[in-house]
Amino acid sequence: MTTIALLPGDGIGAEILDGPVAFLRELEEQGAPVALTGPWPYGTTGWAQTGSILPAQTVQACRDADVILSGAVGSHPGITADQCPNPEAALIELRHIFDLRISIRTVRVPGADDVIIVRNITGGAYAGPDRRVESDGVRAAEDRLVLDPVRVQEVFDIAVDYARQYPDRRAISVDKASVFATSRLWRRTARATAAATGVPFADVNVDRAAYELVRYDQLPAVIVTEGLFGDILSDVVCARAGSPALCGSATINPDRSFGNGATALFEPAHGSSPHRTGSRRSNPTGAWLALADLFAWCPDLAALDLHTHVRRALDTVIDRVDPTYDLAPAGAATVDLDEFNAHVLDALTTVTA
Repeated sequence: MTTIALLPGDGIGAEILDGPVAFLRELEEQGAPVALTGPWPYGTTGWAQTGSILPAQTVQACRDADVILSGAVGSHPGITADQCPNPEAALIELRHIFDLRISIRTVRVPGADDVIIVRNITGGAYAGPDRRVESDGVRAAEDRLVLDPVRVQEVFDIAVDYARQYPDRRAISVDKASVFATSRLWRRTARATAAATGVPFADVNVDRAAYELVRYDQLPAVIVTEGLFGDILSDVVCARAGSPALCGSATINPDRSFGNGATALFEPAHGSSPHRTGSRRSNPTGAWLALADLFAWCPDLAALDLHTHVRRALDTVIDRVDPTYDLAPAGAATVDLDEFNAHVLDALTTVTA
């Protein structure tokens, strides 16, 4: 049995998850080995409900779960940044509590194959407050970027598994070895991993990588890079795909120690878009991608091949149904969030029948 803690988050977060949650409820009713708990308060809406962006009850629910399904965390209508200044810290805290130290982003590129971005999400540029010095306007600000060789190797080990799925496409390792000692460690690890596994990783400086992602027709299958570089480059890939809504995100603990709290958090990678909250127009592709990756991660759900079913249904809808507004040319017909979800759920009924 897989227990999933539902954290809808802020802005469009809850409505973006409506389709995947409906499918999970349907699986529960059918007796599948899945239990969905929540929704649990989190982020700005968590602060509005409880006075905390990450209430104790939410943390406990995540301790009792195997994985977390999250909506966007950030701004929310009617609550100012002065009232709740840093809701994103709730997500960062969850990563540290459960050691969710590696990020895997999947970008669905219409007319092409996926692009997978693998990066560290704790350590490096995403260090804790003990490695930062804030400026008071007089003294200098400081951010210490520290990478452990063992943790870098761990990122590459995961990237190798993805690269092997796409033997005819490039896998690139992105760094800035001419500037950073951490990037020189990164590059040495890339070359050692390629020599040990036979999986080639092309060394690409981060500025050149940004150029290639915009300029080259064929995108790489896998990008493996330090956390901040990966954060930026994943948005470049989304721009090539056509929308930030085409990205699903997983932050994982690669130890996969099920039965000891959340092993991973799955979410769409876009923001909370408070100005669109309630419009029911947003593109839920990222949430469906996140759900597919959740199914692939959990052993008892992976055994049911639910990941494949979700991806087939999603691909069918993206390829054959009118797009959501973010992907539509001016004046073209579109579908809203609920119509999109209805099409995916109908396609899932077909592929799972």
